[in-house]
Amino acid sequence: MPKETFWDSATAVENDGVSEPVLTVTWHGENPATCINGVEFDRSGINRLIRTLRRARDATFGADE
Repeated sequence: MPKETFWDSATAVENDGVSEPVLTVTWHGENPATCINGVEFDRSGINRLIRTLRRARDATFGADE
């Protein structure tokens, strides 16, 4: 199962054995599901999350595209 883990860059060292990741995204090929911190999202939920993250990024850093 593929997985991407995100750590708090201000306080954590990745895989230090002490810190917990702030975000973990997993996905499955045979049983189409994407989970964020263990919560399953369907395609429309993931699309909404992507749109929201893009809006937040552009509002914070400006739109470069």
